[in-house]
Order: sequence, then C-alpha cells, then structure tokens
Amino acid sequence: MAFGFLTRARTRTPQPESSAVNTGLCVDVHAQLLPGNQDGTDSVEHSISLLRELAALGFRKVITTLHIMDGFYQNTTDSIFAAASLLKYELQKLKINIEVEVAAEYFVDINLLRILYSKSELLTFGQGTTQRYMLFDTSLVKRPYELDKVITALQQRNLVPVMAHPEQYIYLQKNPESLRELHYQGVKFQLNLLSLSGQPSREARSLAEWMIDQRLVSFVGTDIYHETQLPAIKQARKLPYYQKVIESGLLNNTLL
Repeated sequence: MAFGFLTRARTRTPQPESSAVNTGLCVDVHAQLLPGNQDGTDSVEHSISLLRELAALGFRKVITTLHIMDGFYQNTTDSIFAAASLLKYELQKLKINIEVEVAAEYFVDINLLRILYSKSELLTFGQGTTQRYMLFDTSLVKRPYELDKVITALQQRNLVPVMAHPEQYIYLQKNPESLRELHYQGVKFQLNLLSLSGQPSREARSLAEWMIDQRLVSFVGTDIYHETQLPAIKQARKLPYYQKVIESGLLNNTLL
C-alpha cells in the first residue's frame, strides 16, 4: 500500500500552557539541543532558551540526541558528553527545572555495524528503567542493506532498537506495511510531532496518521533544534491525531 497523496535566555521560566492543551506528555525523546556540535544549537544560551520553551509545554525531561554518521556528522561519545556536561551545569546554575539525558541518533550503515560488533560504548536512553533503547535513522530513499543485521546486533546486546521518524522515509511511505515487519522484529518507532502538522511533507503526515491508527508508535519526539519549529509543534499538539497517539499507550513517560 502506497501513499500517493501522501539574545540570551531569561532567568525566568515561562509558565506552562493551560491544562486544555498540556496533555501530560512529560518526556521528549528526540531533541537536538546540545550546543557546539554539527547538528545541535549554536550556543548554550540557545539550548537553554529552547529548553525553557519545552518546559513551558509541560516537558520535565528531554533526551538530547545528536547524529553519529561516519563521514558526515563527526560527533563522538566524548564530544557529546562534553557538550551535555556544559549544558547541565548552566541549567543547574540557572535553577531551570528540566532534566537532560544524553543519547545519539545513529545512522544505519556499515560503520554502525562495526561499532556494534566491536562492543564499543553506545549512547542509549532509558537510564534507570528496565529497558535500554538505541535511536537510529536511515537513508530517506532506500532501506539500508545493513538494517536487519543492525537490529539483530542491538538485540544481542540487550538493547531495544528505536527507529527515528519513520514517517519521513520515502521507502516506507511507499510501502507502509513493511513497518509491521519491523515491528514484529522488535523495532519500536519514534514519531516526530512536526510530522503531524505536515512537516516536512504531507506524505509524512499521512504515514504518521496511519501509524497512529495502527497503534505502531511507541515514542513521540519534537526533533527540535530551532525556535522556528515551535509554532508547528504547538499546532501539532492541538490536532486530533496528537490526542489519539497520547491515548495509545506511549512509552515516553516510562522514562521519568
């Protein structure tokens, strides 16, 4: 089945939205809010400003997830931890009441297989819970040859594979039933809030809504890195499909 139609941060935290809009989603599992990296924010102040906005939306915890992709995003475990330490220090100093946890978004390719087979340290999320999750993304246009091997290797390390924003991948928009196959393999899916408002495409929105209807979504994330995304995120939170996914049994709040 294909979808053819498819300035410096203030020291005062904004007040949360009214309870009519704040639906109780307390953990953002995918936000690119670490400063000084290739795909994060341009400063600590910028990160703090966006974290204040997330706190105002009712989030109590944010999983900061930068890309690791050989030859393109050269973030490392050490560089990500260093950026996170700086951000956490500033949050504590300013007494901003939002927790930051560090993870990464790994690109599925032969380099990721080498990392998995070498037993190197991985940036996962779910600290303090019974599960450990690893977020990954893929090419937009083609299912990676290495995907099945990556899933198996993660499970052999007792990690749960989580596919980031599958609704945005063109090869899944053309064949959404393949999401069921991945689900049966043990893959969990993280949906981007922006997709519900039609970003980056109406095809992404169509697949996102189909996944919600099929109860295939385990996590929701903002994937935020800039304040220009905030209006679309706020719009998405008012849509019927947002309420439907919230009521579907998401795992976000199990991470508190």
